Amino acid sequence: MKFSKIFSLGLVIFLLQANFLLAQTETDSATVVPAETFEKMLKKKKNVLIDVRTPDEMAEGHIDKASNLDFLDESFPAKIETLDKKKTYLLYCRSGKRTAKAGAMMKAAGFKHVYMLDGGITSWVESGKPVEK
Repeated sequence: MKFSKIFSLGLVIFLLQANFLLAQTETDSATVVPAETFEKMLKKKKNVLIDVRTPDEMAEGHIDKASNLDFLDESFPAKIETLDKKKTYLLYCRSGKRTAKAGAMMKAAGFKHVYMLDGGITSWVESGKPVEK
């Protein structure tokens, strides 16, 4: 019973933080780039590509060489703290909503170079770009 109360409290705190970050200004969020620009950025080997969807969603199709860091997982904030804040991160989800929240959270945590795919993987596919399964 104590675990469920602690878990519920942790979830509430996480959701409040996510909502607070969403309410911040555009400059505090990831920079939104179109599919063409995102694709060019992928060619730089130093850039890190992250799919913030669930593992099941990623299995349906993802951009080649993407790592999965599920934004909906309660450990997401702790996992981003293990990343190198000096690197450039390219984020995407299905449509862009989770990516905006994840990008804002990363910027608030001190990441300087965070970019998000405008329209998510949906726009990527609509642009005729390849996906892996």
